[in-house]
Amino acid sequence: MREEIVYLEPRGAFHLGERGIGLEETSPLLHADTLYAALGVAWAMLFGEPALAEEWFRPEPPVLISSAFPFAGPVRFYPRPYLPVRGPALPFSLKDIAFVSEGVLRRMLAGQPPEEGVRIHEGTVWMTGEEAEALRAAFGRRELAGERFWARHRIPRVALDLATQTSSLWHFGRLVFREAGPHPEARAGLFFRVRYRDPASADRFRAAVRLLGDHGIGGDRTAGHGLFVPRFEPADPLGDPAAPAFVTLAPVYPPRDQIEALLGEAARYGWLTRSGWIGGRLAMPYRRRAVRMLAEGSLFTGDPRGLWGAMADVTPQETPEALPHPIYRYGFAFPIGVSKEALPETGA
Repeated sequence: MREEIVYLEPRGAFHLGERGIGLEETSPLLHADTLYAALGVAWAMLFGEPALAEEWFRPEPPVLISSAFPFAGPVRFYPRPYLPVRGPALPFSLKDIAFVSEGVLRRMLAGQPPEEGVRIHEGTVWMTGEEAEALRAAFGRRELAGERFWARHRIPRVALDLATQTSSLWHFGRLVFREAGPHPEARAGLFFRVRYRDPASADRFRAAVRLLGDHGIGGDRTAGHGLFVPRFEPADPLGDPAAPAFVTLAPVYPPRDQIEALLGEAARYGWLTRSGWIGGRLAMPYRRRAVRMLAEGSLFTGDPRGLWGAMADVTPQETPEALPHPIYRYGFAFPIGVSKEALPETGA
């Protein structure tokens, strides 16, 4: 399958909400199920409502997408995978690492000892020395110590009671990225990977991404949040497609008949609870049913070339007659192969 990287170069701030963290917080990544649903709205706007069920939310999707993660300059970052680090002990704890660069990730997938490299963002982001040098050159920095290429902050807002006109102060969380510099690569934002299972869908998919850039993604779009300019480039695949296991770059909703194959002895994984309001071309006062999904970075014992996961039916049970169609949540893995040498040791 042909693969591309799609960069979302921000035209402002994002608000990417998570269950339970409230409007005062925002996530540093955009989960694939949210991204796929937003692209579905753009798909329907471009190609009509019937195309949504016939082409987009079908049991086997036309594309596989990863979640969207941060990038800075020429360096892309991914959630730290549930993989051990081979070689000498590192001078820091892996538990402190939230994101690893593509260079570090490739070595972890191959079971090779990664170098100590460079850490930024208060020690939570890890990259190779070569990538750090490229990042310094892109942004014209001698050192990266103390540098932040994205940040989460809160802004104050005021709400007025309609009856009494009483005001109350509250805070709203925003994800912001370093502004572009004069160097062509001095940009920061989000990116995701896409695999075209149906090659004929590539042009239509890019059109939907471009429309979404003008429509916006995430919360508070009416105030200008979530707008971006997309950029597409060919991608070299990550990992070995013939490997005995894989790490997913998207949350997974596995059907029952896949659980035993995915969660073998070497599997290591985390969980996410996904819920939220039903969106679309018009706002709706209904919430999707909550589902538990296996998180990005999880390690599974399955063939990376397979189609893992499913569309989860999250239609609310109490109001199905009020909805024009069933509501689905995208739950397919974005597999990247993990070599046998990289797998954790298991018991006899």
